[in-house]
Order: sequence, then C-alpha cells, then structure tokens
Amino acid sequence: MESNTHTDIVAVETHNGRIWSLIVVLALIVPTISVAMVPKPPARFALAVVGVVGLLTFAMSWSGFEYRFLRHGLEIRMLGFRLRSIPRSNIVSYAIEPWTFTRGYGIRGLGRTRAYVWCNKVVHIQTNNADIYLGHNDPARVVRDLDQMMGLATRS
Repeated sequence: MESNTHTDIVAVETHNGRIWSLIVVLALIVPTISVAMVPKPPARFALAVVGVVGLLTFAMSWSGFEYRFLRHGLEIRMLGFRLRSIPRSNIVSYAIEPWTFTRGYGIRGLGRTRAYVWCNKVVHIQTNNADIYLGHNDPARVVRDLDQMMGLATRS
C-alpha cells in the first residue's frame, strides 16, 4: 500500500552539529601543513585518507540528523539516507534526559542502543526492542512532535 509522504508528515526536526564541523576542519589543518612541509608519498596517502574521513564527518555533522515524525512512526535520516524507522506501535515511552560528553557524539551505540547526538540534551525513546536517543537543542520540541505523532496532543 502506497501512502502520500507529504500528508503523512506530522513534523520535521533537524539536529546538526555545526560547531563539531568547524572542529573537524580545524583538526585537518595540522596534518595538511605537515604534509605540505614533508611531501612524501606515504604522508600524502595518509592525508588523503584522513581528508576523506574528515570531509565525510564534516558533511554529516553540518547537515545533521533529520527526524521525520509521520502518522505511522518516526524516521531518522542523514544526508538524505534513512538510518532508522521506528513504527509508532513499537514506542513504549519517551523522556528528556541529559547526555554527557563521555558518551560521545554522532551515531553511537551497539546492540539494542542507538544514539543520534550532537549536543548534551536528548530524548530517550524506549521501544519494544531498543533504546533510541535523539539529540536536539530543544528536546521539548521533539517531545511535542512525538506527542502529536502518538495522538497525545493536537497541533497548535
């Protein structure tokens, strides 16, 4: 059964890490200068690898995570790719929680736990089979969007 995505959308939120993007660019400066000073083939190859990883990290943190709250569930996207879908029926609970620097940023987690975070504030979503953490600078907006998606609140 095909559905019209535009009418299925309840809300869309974006959570990016633009400050982290700038840190990545700054971190690439020292290796670039050192390779310019000592232009040996192994150093150039290493810089190319570090540069590609750095540019991908820059793009991911600059564009950020897109959370699409749909009538039937939640989609988490990055750079136009869907990373995860959570059916509305699988969501057991959700609440705002702090996130510490030591837990890391970006896409985190193993096993039943995944985090999509660029800041120190998250919404912890518990599902039937996983724990998902959505970072956002205004987690109350994410909770409001989840309430609307779940049918617990009306759009104001």
